[in-house]
Amino acid sequence: MTLKKLIACIVSVILIGLYFFFIRGDQAGKIVASVVCPLVIGYLIYAYFKEKNADQSARIKESQIIGGSYFESPEWHEAYVRYINQHPFERPKIQDMKKDLLKRYRRREYVIVMFFMIFLMLCTGCAAYMGHIKVAAIGFLLFGYLFFSELYLYTGMPVRRWMREVLDPSAVETSYKNCQMLTYKKNGLGFGTSHLHAFTEKKVYAIDYRLVDGISRKIVRLKSYTDGVYSKDEYKHFAVINVISPGSGDINDIEIELNEYQVQRAIDKLSTYKLGEKLQENLSLEEEKDDETFG
Repeated sequence: MTLKKLIACIVSVILIGLYFFFIRGDQAGKIVASVVCPLVIGYLIYAYFKEKNADQSARIKESQIIGGSYFESPEWHEAYVRYINQHPFERPKIQDMKKDLLKRYRRREYVIVMFFMIFLMLCTGCAAYMGHIKVAAIGFLLFGYLFFSELYLYTGMPVRRWMREVLDPSAVETSYKNCQMLTYKKNGLGFGTSHLHAFTEKKVYAIDYRLVDGISRKIVRLKSYTDGVYSKDEYKHFAVINVISPGSGDINDIEIELNEYQVQRAIDKLSTYKLGEKLQENLSLEEEKDDETFG
């Protein structure tokens, strides 16, 4: 919500109010013009200053993050120590790498979405019965695609595909069985005996420590909008694994979303596996916007 956008919205609401008051002119129109329109204008002004104040607070926080004072403050360090004391590293629940990873992909939400897609596919069948063949065909293909997308994840196909590409399965298996893991949402980052293990909703990784150049921190501020009006923002934190390509020596990045304390813990933990090495540790801060358009 920029100032120009705010002014344009207010002018539009005033014009609508004038239409209802003078042109339509009935009791309902006058109520809309004298009650509803001022309330809408007041809400738009409130939303504008809410976003403006949030941006100001974000700029202060971001300058502290970039300058390093945010993560070096006694308050943050105290919260970090409290977090690691309350949340120890996790261990694999099953002492079989493939079975443990497959279990992590069998999520209830995938099943719920699959059943919902089946229901929608049945609804498209009703549309075909009523003679809307083209609409039913498009709907059936769309919902069928979404169903198989969820089934792909629920059956752990990312794990199965990755297992076929592992060069040294026994070494990776041994490393995984003994790994100390951080998990957040649908992601995980584990420190094994010889490999750095990671998984997201779509991919699985096992990276030899010799190819890890460091773990960097990436922070994304996500601004959410509802019908074009600012509603809230949140910060997403990513541990960015800087991986050296064996052939070219180029650095490739693998991003794993964690919480801010887990990212710091990952950075600290990696240094215990690569003693005496100078590790790359950068910080990037970005901003993303979600649903900024008017409905």
